[in-house]
Amino acid sequence: MMWIVTAYCDLCRAKRTLEVEGKTPPYHMGDRIEECPCGGKYVVEEIIEV
Repeated sequence: MMWIVTAYCDLCRAKRTLEVEGKTPPYHMGDRIEECPCGGKYVVEEIIEV
């Protein structure tokens, strides 16, 4: 299965979209997944199964 994960920075609201393969969703809503260049963290707001 393929998952589209959309996350937004908790400081500047920059958008980050990831395509991830796996049997189960790679993250949960609200997970902080990566650091943004502004110093904030990307927070998962949407997970779609493709």
